[in-house]
Amino acid sequence: MLTKEEQLDVHLPEHVVLNILCRLPLKSLIRFTCVSKRWRSVIISDPQFGNSHFQVAASQLRRNVLISIHPMFISKGTPGTTHTMLPSRFHSLDDNFSVRSLTFPSEPNRDIVVMGSCNGLLVLGKFYRHALVPLGQLYCDYYKTLGIWNPSTGFFRNVPGPSFQIGMIKLTDEKKERHMTCVYYGFGQVSASGDYKFVVIPNFGGFMEVQVFSVRANCWKVVKAPYLSPYRLWSKQWGTYSNGAVHWVSHREPGIFEPSVYAFDLANEEFREMPLPVLGHNEDYVKMTPVLVGGCLCVMFQDFDECSEFWAMKEYGVAASWVKLFRFNVCDLPDVFAPFFSRYHWDPIFIAEDGTVVIKLHKKKELVRIKCHKEEKPVCTKRYGLEEVPGCQCLFDASLYDETLVSVPE
Repeated sequence: MLTKEEQLDVHLPEHVVLNILCRLPLKSLIRFTCVSKRWRSVIISDPQFGNSHFQVAASQLRRNVLISIHPMFISKGTPGTTHTMLPSRFHSLDDNFSVRSLTFPSEPNRDIVVMGSCNGLLVLGKFYRHALVPLGQLYCDYYKTLGIWNPSTGFFRNVPGPSFQIGMIKLTDEKKERHMTCVYYGFGQVSASGDYKFVVIPNFGGFMEVQVFSVRANCWKVVKAPYLSPYRLWSKQWGTYSNGAVHWVSHREPGIFEPSVYAFDLANEEFREMPLPVLGHNEDYVKMTPVLVGGCLCVMFQDFDECSEFWAMKEYGVAASWVKLFRFNVCDLPDVFAPFFSRYHWDPIFIAEDGTVVIKLHKKKELVRIKCHKEEKPVCTKRYGLEEVPGCQCLFDASLYDETLVSVPE
């Protein structure tokens, strides 16, 4: 008697079966991984099948929030208090604010952070930043547990740390040590080739080195960025991917620097500046936010009165296409924000054109969904609070990702 797998092989050619599977929902396909080893391999680890399913389902993708929890055990005794990092935990929050636990497939997984997101793939790792970095030291000493993970399927691939030395791009005022003031990073796809690239930009206070990892080539290289000023700090470490580029927004320095968007083109591996919308009032702070549903670039402005204004670039790269979506004041939601009304205590995680915003509250360790209307006060519609771990202090982060079957070659 034939097995189920053999019966399928007899009655339907494999390309027909795969064509049918490409049109099924992700949750159904995950269940079907138990049909056979072949089906499991195709659904979880076949990049071609994952890309085909992604193309078919692109207009109906579900967007979830990955919650990363980093517990730190605190022990008080002699001679003093000790802090021990415990393994990080991961949860997925869907659009109904239902939460499920995820298993991270690599060890060690202590204090790792999400460094980029694209097409359902996340880059996770840890970059150890030291106050003083000796030029000539290997970068691989600062990268830990780098990997590409699809939380929807469990697919995971390790990423090697770069083997080149710090300070390969020399300065005329060469010093033996540099202050590493910040590290910026981002992840995205080159649509023409299908390659994925991971970008890391350490800022040493006097120069910035742009490091690019190609997933397809499985190697790193240093890219020169001659006009990139290391003295203009950017609003977020994590760059936003859209239209084949990773984007950051610089801080405003009144009388010195006006904020602008820095876009790193992944195909050409070069920077360009893009304009921000012109406002009719004095904004104090600007922050790049995750992309809008539909792929538009989105930014948030805030003023001294803690009013937040969200703008979307409807036509990529066209200054005149910036459109104001909505505006709200945190003081209109005292039950959500009080007593931490300052902009430094919260970040937008997700923005939709209908006025929906998912916000991370740092101090309260909460995620909240807010519905904003142009003529009415905002309304909080959902809340999720982080569960405390006894005897531990927990840090947490939240990152947006799509539910896909996308993977990359091992």
